[in-house]
Amino acid sequence: MLSRKSVSGKTRSGKRGSSLTPREQKRSLGYKLLRRGLSKREVALTLDVAWNTAHRWSKQLEAKQSRKRDRQRVGRPRKLSRKQLAVLKRVLKKGALCYGFPTELWTLKRVAEVIKEEFGVEYNVTHIWRVMRSLGFSAQVPLLRAVERDENIIREWISVNWPQIVEVAQMEEAVIFFYDEGGVQSQPNVRKTWAPRGRTPEITVKQSNRDKLALISAVSWDGELYFSVHGHNLTDKDTVNFLRKLIKEVAGRKLFVLWDSLKIHRSKRVKRFLEKNAEKLAAWRFPAYAPELNPDEQVWKLAKHDDLANWCPLNRKDLRRVVTREMRTLKSQKTRVALAIRHAKIPLPPIQNY
Repeated sequence: MLSRKSVSGKTRSGKRGSSLTPREQKRSLGYKLLRRGLSKREVALTLDVAWNTAHRWSKQLEAKQSRKRDRQRVGRPRKLSRKQLAVLKRVLKKGALCYGFPTELWTLKRVAEVIKEEFGVEYNVTHIWRVMRSLGFSAQVPLLRAVERDENIIREWISVNWPQIVEVAQMEEAVIFFYDEGGVQSQPNVRKTWAPRGRTPEITVKQSNRDKLALISAVSWDGELYFSVHGHNLTDKDTVNFLRKLIKEVAGRKLFVLWDSLKIHRSKRVKRFLEKNAEKLAAWRFPAYAPELNPDEQVWKLAKHDDLANWCPLNRKDLRRVVTREMRTLKSQKTRVALAIRHAKIPLPPIQNY
């Protein structure tokens, strides 16, 4: 069965040279069967249509009103022409700030205001989503960007500094680890739950004095993961202890650590440790306010949003037990971790043995 598009844009199927829709072809065949003397019941069974449909075809033949094509249905005319929709799309792509709104958020109400101001057309806000969908837009959760970000510095770091770090690491036969801290709370990370339709479920959670755990992790670009779990707020001493253990884990190879500009990373204790172990360890910093560059951020997404999703800890002991267990499981899934960190916004080499 061949298919092609008609002049109107609708897909029509049939034999070679036919431009009838399947609906029109079935009706035309129904006329032929009725003219041959088949009963309405036989026609309905043969073409798998309702008896009422076969009856209507029969009445049309009797009144000599049979038709080959469907009648064109004329609906309510569009309030905005195609040209106006194209203009609206350009306005939306430039952003809400460019149009004069105080924030870079496109809400249905704001889009309705733009349409009214630009074209003098009023839309009900509940209908605006159809306009947005027709323009190729969808409702999405935006990425939050810090005002303090310097995009020029970030681009320069990616194109200049990062390749230099990789080159130096290769020359010194060093292994690169991406370092980051995270936290887990006793409040459940609930994503979805099943409940009777129309009844919003409720989950009782403890809002005050929540149990918390602080975590440190470091991951190499081939998915090798190390972590530590702490029941207190992290200090520069915890950082030094983790780095000391990490040096032992790399078995004599020099260690390059990439981390952010957190205060404890710049403390006197950490600086002294780096100076004392300069032959074994060197630290490099990511640009400020650019967490998307750190591949270790993807490890936290795996742990929090996938492995620990929809889990409600019973108490502090249960919180530590399960978090430690899931992190150990994640550590054993080297390929999974390596694939996940490829979502970071820096170029990483291909995964070996994959």
